[in-house]
Formats: sequence, C-alpha cells, structure tokens
Amino acid sequence: MKLVIDFIFRPKTSYPDSWKPAFVAMQLGFLAGALGLLLRDLFIIYTIENWELVVLTELAFGVVVGIGFLLHTLGRAALGVLIACLGGIGSATAFLILLGWNGYFHLWYLNLAILLIAVPINIWIKSCLALSFISLYVFMFFFYSNVQPIVAADEIVLQLIAISNIVGSLLMLGLPMALYSHYLVEERIKSERLLHNIIPKDLANILRESDGVIALDNPNVSVMFADIVGFTQLAEKMSARQVVDLLNKIFFKFDTICEEYGIEKIKTIGDAYMAVSGLPRPRQDHAQSLIDVGFEFLETIASQDFGLEDPLQIRVGIHSGDAVSGVIGKSKFSFDIWGDSVNLASRLQTSGKPGFIHASQETVGLIDQRKLNIEKQVVNIKGKGEI
Repeated sequence: MKLVIDFIFRPKTSYPDSWKPAFVAMQLGFLAGALGLLLRDLFIIYTIENWELVVLTELAFGVVVGIGFLLHTLGRAALGVLIACLGGIGSATAFLILLGWNGYFHLWYLNLAILLIAVPINIWIKSCLALSFISLYVFMFFFYSNVQPIVAADEIVLQLIAISNIVGSLLMLGLPMALYSHYLVEERIKSERLLHNIIPKDLANILRESDGVIALDNPNVSVMFADIVGFTQLAEKMSARQVVDLLNKIFFKFDTICEEYGIEKIKTIGDAYMAVSGLPRPRQDHAQSLIDVGFEFLETIASQDFGLEDPLQIRVGIHSGDAVSGVIGKSKFSFDIWGDSVNLASRLQTSGKPGFIHASQETVGLIDQRKLNIEKQVVNIKGKGEI
C-alpha cells in the first residue's frame, strides 16, 4: 500500500520543479475525477435503459484521461495534463450530444479552461487551449443547447447528473486550489521563519514593505562577544565534521539562551558569538539581560560534557553604549551593528579571563551589583588606552 501511495503522491525526479508545489493537489484532482466518473457510470447503468453507448463513451474518454494521469505521475507533467484536458473536453462534448444540455456537462469546458490557466506551461499554449475550450462552449450553447439528445433519460435522472457535474466541477477546481493555497501558506510561514533567522522580525516587516536602506540609531544597547578559548589549536586535532558538530552543539545552546532572554543574536564569526540587547526594540534592562545571558553561557560551557580531553572555556566581553544597526547587502544580505561600542565589546572579550565576564564600567553601572563578585581593574585596550 505504501508503494502505491508513494508512486501516486511522490513526484518523480523528472517532474518539473516549477510544478512540484501543485503535484499532490493535481493528483488528488485526477483521483477525484476518476471517482466521480465511476459513481456516475454506476448511476447511469441503474437509471438509463439504453446505457451502453453512454457508459462506453465515458469509459473511452476515461482511458484518455487515465493516460494523462499516468504521464503526469511519471513526470511528463505538461503532456499528461494536456492529454487529460483534451480527454475531458472530448467527454463533455460527447455527453452533451448524447444526453443533452440539461446534464450540465458544459460546465467542464469552463472548468478545464480555468484549470489549464493555473497550470505552469507555456503561456501561449495554455491561452490558446483555454480560449478554444471557451469557444467550444459558446458553439455548443448556440447549436446544441436545444437539440434533442440521442439517449433519452428521465428529467429527474438528468437533474441528478447535473448535480453530479456541478459538484464534480467544484471539487475538481476547489480541492486542488484549496490544497495549493494551504501549501502556499505553509511555504510563506517557512520563508518568514527563515527570514527572521537572518534579521529581526520588526526589521523583516520593514524590509518586506520597503526597498530602501534600513539604518537605525540605537542610543542604548549592550553588545556581547563570547569566544572559545584555544579553539584554533583544538580544531587542528579534530576532523572537519567534529569541528562543525562541536560548534553547532555550543551555538545551538547559546541560541536557545538568547531566545529565552529576548536577546538578538547578530552572527557567529568562526568560534566567536556576537549578540546584542536593546535592539531593534529598546529595553531598559539591556545591560542586565546581557550580563545574565553571559553567566548562562559560562554555566552552559562549564556544565556540559563535550567529549573532549580538556574542559572548554570561553571569554565574554560586554559593553554598553550606542551603536548603528542596519541591513546590508544585495544578495545574502545580513543584519549587523557597527560603532565604537561594538569595537570595545570585542576588545574586552579579547583581553578578558577565561571563565569570566569582562564588562566595561558603563555596563556595570547599569546592572544590579548586589549578588555579583566584581573585580575592578584597569586594562589597556588597543585603540582606547587604559580604561
């Protein structure tokens, strides 16, 4: 059973990429049409006396549609859909002649024309075919809408057949379109989630609505750099996969902590992790929140077993001040921050002690110091001198 389901609903490698979003919806449309055809044939057999010509005609065109379905399933998408549409038009025309206009088979002209327009094939081909279907509808209306049908059927039977055609037309269009719309919503959610992993949600909304440059002044933010001590030497003893797995494990935990505290991760630079608090939305506790995150980072590294001979340590540097942020780049764009506060936070991390947070006086002055063991010292920072 699983093999059958996979065969029907899993697009083949030869199936066009541009068609794949609608593959399942179109397959369900084919199957819904086949089920409707079978039920209608059974109904005709039990309600129309001379049913043989009607049923055999429908089965003949059903084979044509089935060939289209098979080609579509095997990856010949455009050819399969075109053959199926032509089979459907032929079936509708034959039934109009056999059972008359009151059976509402003419709905399939419009139904298939609309369906064809939605299919991603050459615009001229589908436009010409859609216009041909509509033209055939107009022709049949003027020349066959009042013609006596070849096969006689009771009025109640024709009404029930008409209802089946109306419902079938709605299902043939509605089911695939509903599924495709659901797919588009899911893809939009995925795209937004990916975008929000690159830039903050607030800026993503601005970027979506504007083609201009996004640049923000942030007067009160705290910037943090966290770096793994001795990672370069450690990486030389590890395989590429081991290096990536280790960094992913560490940074995954750091990402989780930042999300819990509402901290904005900016980027990773090698084995360094950069984050900021207070943007894009300002917050009064930007310094305190980032200090708390720094301690969480230290605790995470100290408490986790990474399967290494020697325990890992990190240095953390934090500074509070102003910074400029924005989205840069045309392709592979990124959200970043710049300014003296960023440079100073990086220098504090470089000059700090492993296993400690090296925070500037500006940051310390903004936090609750009562439960902290603070060691004040003067350090020489490159480009800044003694601070």
